[in-house]
Amino acid sequence: MPQVEGIKLERDNQGNNRYVRIDLRKYGKEIEPFLQKLNLSNNEQFEHDWEQSLSPGEFKSQMHLRIKKWFNR
Repeated sequence: MPQVEGIKLERDNQGNNRYVRIDLRKYGKEIEPFLQKLNLSNNEQFEHDWEQSLSPGEFKSQMHLRIKKWFNR
């Protein structure tokens, strides 16, 4: 299968094509009907979770605190 920029096939442990990674910036309009059919388009829960997520710096800081707790018992 030819390689298409913005679409990547990913294989499972047995080497079979299992997943497709699609650049939504590039192909979002084309895949939107499929996502709507699965009720995944404009997912409000995802947007809410994304807004509540940690920044990379916050994540790093929290991980350092957790690691310190593991070793300072």
